Amino acid sequence: MLPIFYGAMPNLGVYSQPDGPFPNPAELLPQGKIKEARAAQEETIEMAVRDMVSVATSLYEVGADGINFDTTGAAGDPDFLATLRATRILKEKYPELCVELGMSGEFVLGMHGELKFEGVRLAGLYPHDQMKLAEKAGVTIFGPAINSVTNKSCAWNVARAVTFVKPCVERGKLPIHANIGMGVGGTPVAEYPPADAVSRASKAMAEIGRLDGL
Repeated sequence: MLPIFYGAMPNLGVYSQPDGPFPNPAELLPQGKIKEARAAQEETIEMAVRDMVSVATSLYEVGADGINFDTTGAAGDPDFLATLRATRILKEKYPELCVELGMSGEFVLGMHGELKFEGVRLAGLYPHDQMKLAEKAGVTIFGPAINSVTNKSCAWNVARAVTFVKPCVERGKLPIHANIGMGVGGTPVAEYPPADAVSRASKAMAEIGRLDGL
């Protein structure tokens, strides 16, 4: 039987005003209100963790085999921390649950700048260090994402992506499933990436990067 995964993006943006309950850090930061922006992000993390655990719990209890937190870190270090914390809670409740954590980019943006997990500051982490924290949180599969540089060739971007991903395979214990497509993993930034570019990037990741999956 094929496993049933539920995948969704940890979207911290929905918790900010005018749609959400908390002040918008993107509005506070340009005003120099650093303390207020950080406080809003910290409140957002608490609510996001609660919601992620609640939704994942419901899905698991009705038959989902795994949860895929995709595009993690799109809102920076608060986003990454919320996902790590939610993963830890879920794995403590359901040790057999498969949790895949796919990143949004190769570099964790320091939107808060001082957030830590297991004593490690999250801002500025690259894939091989992101993976180490994912392991500690209980993640089952880790998905590094390497953003393509638009003014460089496909070959250049593939080489760059493999260079970032290979240390994850060599240094970690988790299966590594890199994100490939639509501007990540060595592919062009396009809504419908050319099949030849995607296939070449995938082959390089498998044969040179020695990935476990894509």
